[in-house]
Amino acid sequence: MQIFVRAIHSSIVKFVARTLFYFVILVMLLYLYGYSGINDGGFIYNEF
Repeated sequence: MQIFVRAIHSSIVKFVARTLFYFVILVMLLYLYGYSGINDGGFIYNEF
């Protein structure tokens, strides 16, 4: 148990955890941006 507590307070473990956390957020935002269909908009003057 003491090894687990010591690992949580390690700066390397905190860095890796934060990096993974922000990576997951970035991937979720990119997925939601792609799912929203912003890039699927048609040309506004296609009837001319």
